Parts: sequence; C-alpha cells; structure tokens
Amino acid sequence: MSEPQIQLLLAHHPDVKPAPTLTALRAKVEVMALPIPLSKLDSLESVDLFALLVDARSGISKEMIDLWNHFQDRQFPRAMIVQGVEFSESDFDDIVLIGNRVLEQFATPYLVLHDDLGQPTALISLEDNLVHDYSGSEKNRFSADKELMDLIADFQEEYLQLYKELGEDGFFQGIFAIAIPIGSEKTFGIPELNLLIEALSKH
Repeated sequence: MSEPQIQLLLAHHPDVKPAPTLTALRAKVEVMALPIPLSKLDSLESVDLFALLVDARSGISKEMIDLWNHFQDRQFPRAMIVQGVEFSESDFDDIVLIGNRVLEQFATPYLVLHDDLGQPTALISLEDNLVHDYSGSEKNRFSADKELMDLIADFQEEYLQLYKELGEDGFFQGIFAIAIPIGSEKTFGIPELNLLIEALSKH
C-alpha cells in the first residue's frame, strides 16, 4: 500500500484533546497544539491542507483566528473540523455561524442529523441529498425523504450558490474553506473528510 501523499496540519487549542476517530484520516497528519511559533510556521510551506480542530464545547479563540488568517492569506486549502457535538449544547450549525463571523464564510457539504434522543448519528450531503447513517455498527446510505429535503432546502441553496459563484475547484485553490463535523465515538465525518483528502490528492 502506498504512503499517503497529502500533508495535513491539524491545529487545536491546548485544552482540546483531538477525537480518537481522527486517527483514521488517510493523510500524513501533523497534530499541533496552539500557539505555534512563527519560526515553525515558516517551515510549514509543504502543508497541502490546513485543518483547524474546533471543539463545540470551547469554541474559537483569538490564537485560532490568528493562525487561520495566516493560512487564509496564503490561500492554502482550509477546513474547520468540528468535534464534540455529542457533548455540547452548541451544535455544528452554531459553530459554523461563529466561524462565518470570526474566520470566513464556510461551505458546509454535510449537515448533522440527530436521532430521537437528540444524539448526532448521521450526516446529509447537500450535494446529492444522500443520508450517511452511522447509527448502526455499519454506515448506511440512503436518499433523504421529502420532509428532510424541505428542511435543508435553504442550506442547500446557499451551499450550491457558493459553488456556482466561486467554482467547484475553489476549495482546492484556497478560495473558500469547508466546515465538517466529526464524531468522537461514532465515525461520522471521517469517511467524508477522507473523500476530500482523496480529491485534493488528485489536484
């Protein structure tokens, strides 16, 4: 099996412990706690994808904003990975709204779906309306029903409009950033991130 080619820098707040599910990412991942010294930043030019790990319980700090700006200014491909949605009153949408305000406008290819107990167990793709269900021992995929499609219609329109305006390759060119939720116990978001990594390796 060939070595993964994508170099991914995963930066996080020192008080945040990265979710164990992140070990399944198919990339060469360098995990760094903030603050990252400027001298170190200069040596990170070989990074293919910069990912800021945000925990829904602790939000986004000034150091995280400064680091994000560094990679945004240099037009690196960027992703905000949101963990901790199972344990927080703030959900993925709340963190994206904060990110839109303090970092930049995010594209959200997937939204989180919750079960009857309010636990996040699935994602829905805004690209093809497929539900990625992680509630069982194995991931299932099926088409969303009309009621669910009506619920996500506004988010979907916004997402597709962004792609139309900035181009399908905008993420790979560092023109806009993507936000993706991940599970800390269930693996939702990890296969979806790996699809992005795989696509990036072909650009």
